[in-house]
Amino acid sequence: MAGGELDSGAVLGDVRRLCDAPVASLVDVERVLTDGYACVLRSEDERRRLRGRLQERAVTAAGVGSGGEFVEIRALAQGIARADSEIEELRAALQTLAAKASSLRVSECAREAQARPLRTA
Repeated sequence: MAGGELDSGAVLGDVRRLCDAPVASLVDVERVLTDGYACVLRSEDERRRLRGRLQERAVTAAGVGSGGEFVEIRALAQGIARADSEIEELRAALQTLAAKASSLRVSECAREAQARPLRTA
């Protein structure tokens, strides 16, 4: 995607579009798979970051927690849940698209084999 920052919603839309398409380019499928895996990695990194902050806040709030700290802890937990959901949704969609990529590779190899002349000894 342009701009360097991947939008997981847009990538998920691309994945679904390619999965639903009767004909798809292997190049397009592989590009979207790459973008999708990058989104998963970014979401996993965000989840790891949120978990670290949640652990820090939970420790400090354990002694004398204020209402604001508990609101922040709840927001962090919700962020982790969102990241978990996004990761799960992306992985499921990418698994389907990866199967389509495998099928396209097999078809491409078969076409190439048919295009080659048979060698005779």
